Amino acid sequence: MPGRSYPVRYIQMSKKIIIPVIMRLLTFIILFAPIFEMITISEAESKRIVFVSNIHENKEFYTSFIHSVNRMPVYEYYRIVDGHFTIYKTSFYAYGAGMPDFQDYNQKPYLKDGMVHIDNLNIEMDSFSIFVGRVADHSLNIDNKTYKLSDFIEPGKTAHFKIQKVSLFALLRRLNHE
Repeated sequence: MPGRSYPVRYIQMSKKIIIPVIMRLLTFIILFAPIFEMITISEAESKRIVFVSNIHENKEFYTSFIHSVNRMPVYEYYRIVDGHFTIYKTSFYAYGAGMPDFQDYNQKPYLKDGMVHIDNLNIEMDSFSIFVGRVADHSLNIDNKTYKLSDFIEPGKTAHFKIQKVSLFALLRRLNHE
Protein backbone atom coordinates (compact mmCIF):
# COMPACT_ATOMS: atom_id res chain seq x y z
CA MET A 1 0.00 0.00 0.00
CA PRO A 2 2.25 2.74 -1.22
CA GLY A 3 -0.53 5.35 -0.86
CA ARG A 4 -0.51 5.07 2.92
CA SER A 5 3.20 5.68 3.32
CA TYR A 6 2.97 9.09 1.68
CA PRO A 7 0.80 10.69 4.42
CA VAL A 8 3.03 9.23 7.17
CA ARG A 9 6.15 10.67 5.49
CA TYR A 10 4.31 13.93 4.95
CA ILE A 11 3.26 14.07 8.64
CA GLN A 12 6.81 13.28 9.79
CA MET A 13 8.19 16.02 7.55
CA SER A 14 5.49 18.41 8.77
CA LYS A 15 6.46 17.71 12.40
CA LYS A 16 10.08 18.57 11.60
CA ILE A 17 8.93 21.91 10.21
CA ILE A 18 5.98 22.73 12.48
CA ILE A 19 7.60 22.01 15.85
CA PRO A 20 10.55 24.41 15.33
CA VAL A 21 8.17 27.07 13.97
CA ILE A 22 5.92 26.70 17.02
CA MET A 23 8.94 26.83 19.36
CA ARG A 24 10.20 30.02 17.70
CA LEU A 25 6.75 31.55 17.88
CA LEU A 26 6.41 30.70 21.59
CA THR A 27 9.88 32.10 22.30
CA PHE A 28 8.96 35.29 20.45
CA ILE A 29 5.70 35.62 22.41
CA ILE A 30 7.40 34.98 25.77
CA LEU A 31 10.13 37.54 25.04
CA PHE A 32 8.13 40.29 23.37
CA ALA A 33 4.53 40.12 24.63
CA PRO A 34 3.85 42.91 27.14
CA ILE A 35 2.71 40.95 30.20
CA PHE A 36 4.45 42.53 33.23
CA GLU A 37 2.70 45.58 34.69
CA MET A 38 5.37 48.07 35.75
CA ILE A 39 6.02 51.71 36.49
CA THR A 40 7.89 52.99 33.46
CA ILE A 41 9.79 56.15 32.71
CA SER A 42 10.25 56.93 29.06
CA GLU A 43 11.84 59.76 27.14
CA ALA A 44 8.73 61.63 25.97
CA GLU A 45 9.79 62.37 22.39
CA SER A 46 11.14 58.95 21.44
CA LYS A 47 8.89 56.99 23.85
CA ARG A 48 11.97 54.86 24.64
CA ILE A 49 11.58 53.22 28.05
CA VAL A 50 14.60 54.09 30.19
CA PHE A 51 13.50 52.84 33.63
CA VAL A 52 11.12 50.19 34.97
CA SER A 53 10.06 49.23 38.48
CA ASN A 54 7.61 46.63 39.71
CA ILE A 55 4.31 47.81 41.12
CA HIS A 56 1.96 46.71 43.81
CA GLU A 57 -1.07 48.33 45.39
CA ASN A 58 -0.12 51.23 47.68
CA LYS A 59 3.51 51.26 46.52
CA GLU A 60 5.01 54.60 47.45
CA PHE A 61 7.81 56.68 45.96
CA TYR A 62 8.74 60.32 45.64
CA THR A 63 10.34 62.72 43.24
CA SER A 64 12.42 65.71 44.23
CA PHE A 65 14.02 68.72 42.60
CA ILE A 66 15.77 71.94 43.54
CA HIS A 67 13.48 74.95 43.12
CA SER A 68 14.90 77.42 40.61
CA VAL A 69 14.18 80.54 42.69
CA ASN A 70 14.80 79.64 46.32
CA ARG A 71 17.31 76.82 45.57
CA MET A 72 15.70 74.52 48.15
CA PRO A 73 14.42 70.95 47.62
CA VAL A 74 10.80 70.20 46.76
CA TYR A 75 9.36 66.72 47.34
CA GLU A 76 6.27 65.19 45.73
CA TYR A 77 5.01 61.90 47.15
CA TYR A 78 3.14 59.33 45.08
CA ARG A 79 1.23 56.14 45.81
CA ILE A 80 -0.12 53.51 43.41
CA VAL A 81 -3.89 53.20 43.95
CA ASP A 82 -6.11 51.11 41.66
CA GLY A 83 -3.49 51.13 38.90
CA HIS A 84 -3.09 54.94 38.96
CA PHE A 85 -0.56 57.37 40.35
CA THR A 86 -1.87 59.40 43.27
CA ILE A 87 0.01 62.42 44.60
CA TYR A 88 -0.78 62.31 48.28
CA LYS A 89 1.66 64.84 49.73
CA THR A 90 4.12 67.58 48.88
CA SER A 91 6.80 69.20 51.03
CA PHE A 92 8.97 72.25 50.41
CA TYR A 93 10.92 74.87 52.30
CA ALA A 94 9.30 78.04 50.99
CA TYR A 95 6.67 79.19 48.56
CA GLY A 96 8.09 80.28 45.24
CA ALA A 97 7.10 80.55 41.61
CA GLY A 98 5.20 77.48 40.48
CA MET A 99 4.61 76.07 43.95
CA PRO A 100 1.14 74.66 44.65
CA ASP A 101 -1.38 76.81 46.47
CA PHE A 102 -2.98 74.87 49.31
CA GLN A 103 -6.31 76.52 48.54
CA ASP A 104 -6.31 74.80 45.13
CA TYR A 105 -6.63 71.46 46.96
CA ASN A 106 -8.77 72.53 49.91
CA GLN A 107 -5.93 71.57 52.23
CA LYS A 108 -4.19 73.43 55.01
CA PRO A 109 -0.41 73.47 54.99
CA TYR A 110 1.51 72.95 58.19
CA LEU A 111 5.11 73.56 59.21
CA LYS A 112 7.27 70.72 60.46
CA ASP A 113 11.07 70.59 60.64
CA GLY A 114 11.27 73.92 58.82
CA MET A 115 9.29 72.66 55.82
CA VAL A 116 5.80 73.38 54.50
CA HIS A 117 3.79 70.15 54.17
CA ILE A 118 0.51 69.67 52.36
CA ASP A 119 -1.06 66.25 53.01
CA ASN A 120 -4.13 64.41 51.71
CA LEU A 121 -3.90 65.85 48.21
CA ASN A 122 -5.21 62.67 46.55
CA ILE A 123 -4.59 63.88 43.00
CA GLU A 124 -5.11 60.85 40.75
CA MET A 125 -3.35 60.55 37.38
CA ASP A 126 -2.92 57.85 34.74
CA SER A 127 0.51 59.28 33.93
CA PHE A 128 2.60 62.38 34.51
CA SER A 129 5.61 64.12 33.03
CA ILE A 130 8.61 65.90 34.50
CA PHE A 131 10.75 68.27 32.49
CA VAL A 132 14.30 67.27 33.43
CA GLY A 133 16.04 70.52 34.21
CA ARG A 134 19.69 71.37 33.82
CA VAL A 135 19.99 72.81 37.34
CA ALA A 136 17.00 71.33 39.20
CA ASP A 137 18.67 67.96 39.89
CA HIS A 138 15.44 65.96 39.49
CA SER A 139 15.55 62.67 41.37
CA LEU A 140 13.36 59.62 41.88
CA ASN A 141 13.41 57.75 45.17
CA ILE A 142 11.85 54.30 44.80
CA ASP A 143 12.48 50.97 46.52
CA ASN A 144 14.96 52.65 48.90
CA LYS A 145 17.15 53.80 46.01
CA THR A 146 17.66 57.28 44.61
CA TYR A 147 18.09 57.81 40.88
CA LYS A 148 18.93 61.07 39.14
CA LEU A 149 16.53 61.50 36.24
CA SER A 150 19.37 63.06 34.24
CA ASP A 151 21.04 59.61 34.26
CA PHE A 152 18.12 58.37 32.15
CA ILE A 153 16.82 61.45 30.34
CA GLU A 154 18.96 64.17 28.81
CA PRO A 155 18.49 67.51 30.64
CA GLY A 156 16.17 69.72 28.63
CA LYS A 157 13.92 66.77 27.71
CA THR A 158 10.82 65.33 29.35
CA ALA A 159 10.51 62.16 31.42
CA HIS A 160 7.10 60.50 31.12
CA PHE A 161 5.93 58.29 34.01
CA LYS A 162 3.31 55.68 33.25
CA ILE A 163 1.99 52.36 34.52
CA GLN A 164 2.03 49.95 31.62
CA LYS A 165 2.69 46.39 30.63
CA VAL A 166 6.18 45.64 29.36
CA SER A 167 7.81 42.60 27.83
CA LEU A 168 10.41 40.29 29.31
CA PHE A 169 12.82 41.59 26.65
CA ALA A 170 12.33 45.19 27.87
CA LEU A 171 12.95 44.09 31.46
CA LEU A 172 16.08 42.15 30.57
CA ARG A 173 17.40 45.01 28.43
CA ARG A 174 16.82 47.48 31.29
CA LEU A 175 18.49 45.19 33.85
CA ASN A 176 21.57 44.91 31.66
CA HIS A 177 21.91 48.72 31.57
CA GLU A 178 21.69 49.37 35.34
